[in-house]
Amino acid sequence: MKVLYIDELLLTNFAAAAAFLLAAGLLAGVRCSGWRLIRGAAFGAVSCLVLLLPAMPMGLALLYKAATGAGAVALAYGCPGIRVFLRLSGWFLALHLLLTGTAALLPQGHTANLTAYLDITPGRLLAGTAAVYLAVRALLGFLGKPGQAAVPAVLEMGGSSIQVTAFYDSGFTLADPVAGRPVVLVRYDAVRAALPEAQRACLDAVFAGTGELPDPALGMRYLVCGTIAGRTLLPALPGAALRRQAGGRAWRETGLLAAFCPGGAEEGWTLLLGSDLAGRMGLS
Repeated sequence: MKVLYIDELLLTNFAAAAAFLLAAGLLAGVRCSGWRLIRGAAFGAVSCLVLLLPAMPMGLALLYKAATGAGAVALAYGCPGIRVFLRLSGWFLALHLLLTGTAALLPQGHTANLTAYLDITPGRLLAGTAAVYLAVRALLGFLGKPGQAAVPAVLEMGGSSIQVTAFYDSGFTLADPVAGRPVVLVRYDAVRAALPEAQRACLDAVFAGTGELPDPALGMRYLVCGTIAGRTLLPALPGAALRRQAGGRAWRETGLLAAFCPGGAEEGWTLLLGSDLAGRMGLS
């Protein structure tokens, strides 16, 4: 009769959950901080104790696995837009089910409630988990990443500090043709409530198409933006700054031009920046 040690079970599943969370982030193009990763992996490790419970119906076991996987993803990554969150949760669940299916095929593998247990040493299990993570990295290195990472940052405008999710897109080429200032593209609906009153009133009038002239003191101008649907004019305000902090380091760029487009955080980002600025912000 095989004896299960709870501390050993939790430790190995903590490492497995951490590796799968990182792999899901790579596949979805999102990063998380070390502390958030620890929280998500700890939740994932505790959820594996369902292995010790009586067998559940397949539908209930799958629902439990999906719910606890979403909980681990939420603790590690928050909710960077519903689509990105669903991609993260889907990849995390798929990797866990892959491990469960592999365990079911191995002579030393056991499964219960869609949770895998391998009758091998913790070192071999951790090595196998690390191999899955490295395989994901190698696959992305060969095929190319699905998207650059979205990271938390702070947009400063008119004395206000606005939390944004910054997304580095190497194909982003929006530029200020007159002054040559770096440009960031901001989703207006996602930041509207946090903008200073003067900037909010100006942009509200622009997007509502009232024809009201903006306050000259704001220095608003229009930038030509080309999209797959054609060319359009985007309102832009000067005097913005962007800062982010990660791994004990801090970056801050000033003198930016913030262009605004309609939309919220549905795509998992609220601010877009190009290669030059991304390099100075530690993103490339």
